[in-house]
Amino acid sequence: MNIDLLRALQERCDAGPQHIFNRLGTGEWMVDDITSTIRLSLEGGGLEKEEARKLVKKHVEDRPLVLSVLTARLALAHALFGDENEEEGTDQSGEVKAVVAD
Repeated sequence: MNIDLLRALQERCDAGPQHIFNRLGTGEWMVDDITSTIRLSLEGGGLEKEEARKLVKKHVEDRPLVLSVLTARLALAHALFGDENEEEGTDQSGEVKAVVAD
């Protein structure tokens, strides 16, 4: 999920990404914390908006929401903290990844 999608998420949920991440972990989540996080993550992964909406409707909204809390939290964790198993260089799309020096 890129920065623009994170901004869209915080507008939708009226909270910053870290706050949403914390709510998902404590059980104090709101519906859009789950649905919007997963939908925007799918879009960030390359799905068209309409396809992402359909998948979220079928696999998230039409099922007990609590079943998708972990999925949303993991997707947001990846956006916030990255993946320690990813190598520097390019991602699957061939785009160069940013490397931050300490």
